[in-house]
Amino acid sequence: GAPVAPEPARGPAHGNASSPRLSRARAARPAHTAHTAASLASDPVLTYEPFYGLDAKPFGLSMDLKFLYHGSAHDRVIQQLSDAIGRGDRVMTLTGEIGVGKTTLCRSLVGQLDRRTLTSLVVDPLASVDDLLRTVLMDFGVLSRDDVARVASATSRDLRAALVEFLASLASVQASAVVIIDEAQNSSADVFEQLRAWTDGESGQKRLQIVLAGQSSLTSLLRRHEHRALDRRIKVRCELTPLLEDEVAGYVMHRLSVAGSSVRVEFDDSAIARINAISRGVPRVVNLLCDRALTRGHEASASVIDADLIEDAADDLDLRAPRSGASQLARTAITITVLAGLMLVGAGGAAWLFRVRVQRAIATWRTPATPTPAPR
Repeated sequence: GAPVAPEPARGPAHGNASSPRLSRARAARPAHTAHTAASLASDPVLTYEPFYGLDAKPFGLSMDLKFLYHGSAHDRVIQQLSDAIGRGDRVMTLTGEIGVGKTTLCRSLVGQLDRRTLTSLVVDPLASVDDLLRTVLMDFGVLSRDDVARVASATSRDLRAALVEFLASLASVQASAVVIIDEAQNSSADVFEQLRAWTDGESGQKRLQIVLAGQSSLTSLLRRHEHRALDRRIKVRCELTPLLEDEVAGYVMHRLSVAGSSVRVEFDDSAIARINAISRGVPRVVNLLCDRALTRGHEASASVIDADLIEDAADDLDLRAPRSGASQLARTAITITVLAGLMLVGAGGAAWLFRVRVQRAIATWRTPATPTPAPR
């Protein structure tokens, strides 16, 4: 949201900030509104939804925050990041495996920040520093989309100067700016160097904060020698973990209730247990399994989704539940025992078939050898 300036003073807001080298921007929507509108494409044609009393796809891959489930890990990370931004920490990281919900959490974080905190949510990996600067300037309202087209030839120096002046203007209204970069592990080395330069705090850049979100490889990437200066500035490192075992049922029920007010389907305990085992609590995998299981349930006119339908869905998606260490060890022990038994049976069979030759060999071994006569 835009910062609220005390009357009668006028401070920077989305659409009325200007720079010395770039033309004055037109009104622009807040960053999170623009990104959300671009990402929330209409759901595909409904299939099983009317049959089950649903108005929308409950397990689609849409980023619509109305489906957001407040699991313990999500709420913990949101609180950690909000507190760090409130303290003025310069750099924070958010890591987690694929499909655990990092992008959704970033969008949720943007919606929870106060109106004096301007945000830029960069959801696509950027290869160049100029792309990053243009995206951030547009999200902050310094540039409109038309301005970006007109100043395509602007140099990196011009873009940096525009950002520095904008950040300096935030001091008069006690506002700050946060740049959130999703899938940060895919950013180029030049982008990481620019982020490090932003954290130096020169020319009013102390009001700029950075959140780097990405897969677990982001942690090892930041520890490389060339990124060590940026890594040392990170004070808060958050990890978003999968849903807990007792949260999966609540997650499924929540999404069903949001998708329709007269739901005519339920997932029984056996289905939830299989979803837990196969998905390991990763929300994206839960969504894929449930969506496919509902499709199969609709084909069978089933009002209850059970373990068999979940297994069929897992087969369709080529998903398999990981084996536990104990079960894998037991399976290995059984395999070794069976192989040993087969070897013994084979040896016994061979001895029976060749028993005459075996008896002769044993007799030969037991007969003392005749000494060889000495030469004359």
